[in-house]
Amino acid sequence: MDHSDTKTAARRLKTVSSHLHVGRTLSAAPCAASINPLEVERKNASFDVRQLTFILDRGEEITRAKELISDVLENDEVLRDDDRILLFPLGFSSVKQTAELWSNRALAAGTDNPDIPRSGKKAKDSKSAATADAFYYVLSLYDPSWATRIGVHFGLFVNAINGQGTEAQKAKFLPRAQKWQIIGCFAMTELGHGSYIRGFETTATYDKATAEFVINSPTDTSTKWWIGLAGQTATHAAVFARLLIDGKDHGVHVFIVQIRDTVTGEQMPNVTVGDCGAKMGRNGLDNGWIQFHNVRIPREDMLMRWAQVSPEGVYTQPPKAQVTYGALISGRVGMVQDSSDYAKKALTIAVRYSAVRRQFPDAEDKGEEQILNYQTHQYRLMPLLATCYAYHFTADQMKNKFESMISELEQGDLTTLNSVHALSAGLKAYSTWWCNEALEQARQSLGGHGYSAYAGISSLLADFAVCWAITVMCSWEGDNTVMAQQTAKYLMKCVRKSQRASIKLTGFDSYLQNFKPILSQKRFSAKTADDVLVPQNQILLLTRAAARIISRTFTRLEAERARGNKNVAWNECMVDLTQCARAHCDRFSVQSFIDAVSEVPEGLRPVLKKLCDL
Repeated sequence: MDHSDTKTAARRLKTVSSHLHVGRTLSAAPCAASINPLEVERKNASFDVRQLTFILDRGEEITRAKELISDVLENDEVLRDDDRILLFPLGFSSVKQTAELWSNRALAAGTDNPDIPRSGKKAKDSKSAATADAFYYVLSLYDPSWATRIGVHFGLFVNAINGQGTEAQKAKFLPRAQKWQIIGCFAMTELGHGSYIRGFETTATYDKATAEFVINSPTDTSTKWWIGLAGQTATHAAVFARLLIDGKDHGVHVFIVQIRDTVTGEQMPNVTVGDCGAKMGRNGLDNGWIQFHNVRIPREDMLMRWAQVSPEGVYTQPPKAQVTYGALISGRVGMVQDSSDYAKKALTIAVRYSAVRRQFPDAEDKGEEQILNYQTHQYRLMPLLATCYAYHFTADQMKNKFESMISELEQGDLTTLNSVHALSAGLKAYSTWWCNEALEQARQSLGGHGYSAYAGISSLLADFAVCWAITVMCSWEGDNTVMAQQTAKYLMKCVRKSQRASIKLTGFDSYLQNFKPILSQKRFSAKTADDVLVPQNQILLLTRAAARIISRTFTRLEAERARGNKNVAWNECMVDLTQCARAHCDRFSVQSFIDAVSEVPEGLRPVLKKLCDL
């Protein structure tokens, strides 16, 4: 236990003691019984812990940057904020004020320290880029509201312009957005519709006489709802609205609309905004609602990289509808990483506690046993730890796929768009569902202490709600069941097209091309437990499982479709379809883990292989 650990423990004890109403001050007890077990466990590690840390952080540079930023947090009185857990009973307005103070101080800390680039500042080299990523990572785990503010502005608003805007539109908006001269939100979800984008009611009617779009909220249910940063902060919005030209509906497109004055913060004419109020978590984020009352914007403020409207009102449609949702794909990829990161924090707390906590005499009756040594406790936590690693490496692979897809889109190549879109949707659903369950299991593993906010897990559960109960909280990514169905829809299309020899699938999706060779093997060749642990056999098993359920579900779906209504057929097969999506995503996650194990230094492979097998 080093000096910083002692200081932290003493400070926490002092905070707890202030609530006990006793006539004495609590002091740190001798640490031999409680802290030494952690040191023993660490010394008994069969691998280089520091080396694995560098692997998980994606480089020693980033690890050291995270440690630097953690030190800044620890020594900054505002950011450290020992009693921040007590803010919420003080009232919603106090939370918002404190969140604003905290966010401003966090940005100032990044500016004051020459080694930490201010968020939004373009990194000039790999070192500053790594430090910027670390800055965001550490602060996002410490204060998810702050992270969501940054994520909405850069991850959704800025990415929407980057992915869908023309070069002229990027030049108009991005420099100001990078400098926080304008603050953006992502006005997608409506009061009446969330995941069903085609049902959106907000309209953008083109006026040829003035070369303007008229943005309007024609009904109460067309109100943009749960929009992050809209409640009190955003000056501009990327608005999803139905494009109407001469009475013809061309579907949903994205428009940049100013909703507040950039100097005074006052609402713009014919725009009404409000705050959605207190939530179960992330109350430092101002989720809000927006109504537009025939707001006029110039024609040039419709994002027109893929779809265009000429001054004369001639519409050119995009090559694929999915290209307009690039920012959503980015967000979904990020949420796979978020799932792993939140689970890492909770499982770190739970596993460390299980090494310290002792209950009942040990086998030799020399004292009480660490609960980590009980088999049931290991069964509870170790599979969660293994899955956490799996999603960590899955996020790495998805990030690579997304970046490759963006590069291809820049060249006009849409080959991998559907595959990445479908996989990101399914992984977002299953990783966030899993994380929610993992957080609760970690909390329960602490026993009664898990009920305490000071344990650090209850707040994770509340804050993570934004990632899995997404249609309740905000408009980020869509309901998980709907996301899984998007993946299933892609799988069914692939099988249908492959039967008509009109599609050639490559890479990870190639197994969908022809199921016959996969399913023709009557028996699995593995005969021993060791055979099952061979990575190639594990992938073969998962491939056969996925192929079997996808093939069976496709056959059933086609039979239902032949009877009549396609929507009824889909609903009849919906449970099986979501299982298809899960099998496809699980196969990708395990493949990602296996690939990662093969690439790490030799000394780390045995322990990671054990986790992968688990």
